[in-house]
Amino acid sequence: MSELFNVVFSGEVSGRADPAVVRANVGKLFNASEAVLDKLFSGQPVAVKKMVDRATAMKVRAMMKQAGAETRMVPVDDQGRPLDAGGAATATPAAPAPAAAPVSAPAPAPVTPAAAKPAAESMADRVKRMAEEQLRQEAAQAAVAKAAEAQGNWGVAPAGTRLSPVDAGPPPVAPDISGIVLAPSGSDVIAPNEKPYIPPVQVDISAINLAPAGTEVLKEDEREHVVPVVVDLSGISVAEVGAPLDEIREEKPLVNPDISYLKLAE
Repeated sequence: MSELFNVVFSGEVSGRADPAVVRANVGKLFNASEAVLDKLFSGQPVAVKKMVDRATAMKVRAMMKQAGAETRMVPVDDQGRPLDAGGAATATPAAPAPAAAPVSAPAPAPVTPAAAKPAAESMADRVKRMAEEQLRQEAAQAAVAKAAEAQGNWGVAPAGTRLSPVDAGPPPVAPDISGIVLAPSGSDVIAPNEKPYIPPVQVDISAINLAPAGTEVLKEDEREHVVPVVVDLSGISVAEVGAPLDEIREEKPLVNPDISYLKLAE
């Protein structure tokens, strides 16, 4: 049997998100009314998706996360009951049965209509409230399913399309720019009294002189001394003018081949 989960929301928002913006995003995600949003953000845990597989639960969590809302996945059994850490369904403990009264105990005094506690909610109101709650849950589940189907239908809006919602309200007031003028191109837009004053630097050059052209500017201890290389030229002579300078070739005897057996073709 595959795992089943409930996606539970307790009204928590992500990080520093604005609760009002998160509420509006969740309302658009589920197409929920203000009454449904009041219940979702009441602080009590509410299952926005029930008995779904892990992939669907993670997709719903991702959509809620994108809207700025934090949810959690609660594992449940095939009847929708939450499972504990060991995988067993946690059943709500039944109220203990009242102890049987002794036979010899006197019967309790009848309760008068004046002393009876008034009913907090009539049966008709309770049935109506349960029916409305069921309709809201079905609408929320349908909205989540519709949003999940739309995840794969991304497109590119035309150029200039406004992607953020336009808040209804009065148009913004245009600022008064009658006192603003445009300076001609190339004008200095900074007033003289706005410019920072940087005092000029006085450099004393009285001790600096220019040497005449061609003067050696390096001192004796600043020069690089190069030791001359002595080359031995005693074994080198200069040939006479016109003498051949190519290498001496080895003299070899000429070879006279035997061509007596060769004939010229007619």
